[in-house]
Amino acid sequence: MAAAIALLQAAPIRRKNLTAIDLKKNLISRGTKLYLVVPEEEVKNREPIDFELPAETRDILAWYVREHRPLLISAPTDALFPGRRGNAKSSQTLAHQISMTVFKYTQLKFNLHLFRHAGGKLFLDARPGQYEVMRRVLGHRSITTTTNLYAGAETRSAGSHFASVIAERRRLIEQQPPAKKPPDAGVREAARRGGGVA
Repeated sequence: MAAAIALLQAAPIRRKNLTAIDLKKNLISRGTKLYLVVPEEEVKNREPIDFELPAETRDILAWYVREHRPLLISAPTDALFPGRRGNAKSSQTLAHQISMTVFKYTQLKFNLHLFRHAGGKLFLDARPGQYEVMRRVLGHRSITTTTNLYAGAETRSAGSHFASVIAERRRLIEQQPPAKKPPDAGVREAARRGGGVA
């Protein structure tokens, strides 16, 4: 469950794609980096998935594959989350187990699809207005789908970000030394001629 939840936090994919992850086909190493790759024909809206997984997610997956996955295998399989007879675990079973795990530790009723919405909300709270990033992460074909789901959800954080930018500008101005007053016209003229002030 820790491995599944870590994956959903880093790459909020749909339930079918999560349960179908194949160690050889979908988890691709490139140098020291690990990518979750799912071709478009295996994705609901035909948008391919290609996520670079963060180091902490990679470490959790490595720990799971090394220490726990072997205990779950009843027949040879490359499924990341093995079920019975060499198949991947059913999507309903994995989704239920994830929901029960989240509830056990947080007391929140949280279905698997909410990882997508929670991720979108958390991201847009931190980066108001960046709908194109969320469109790509969630694999929406149209930006309209993304804005319809999230527009307005980050209004409070947008206001907060605006206020913090203005406050920071104010602090920067207050930290500057006071500007020197320009000399009056007589002083400027005397300086230009090289003489003193009469």
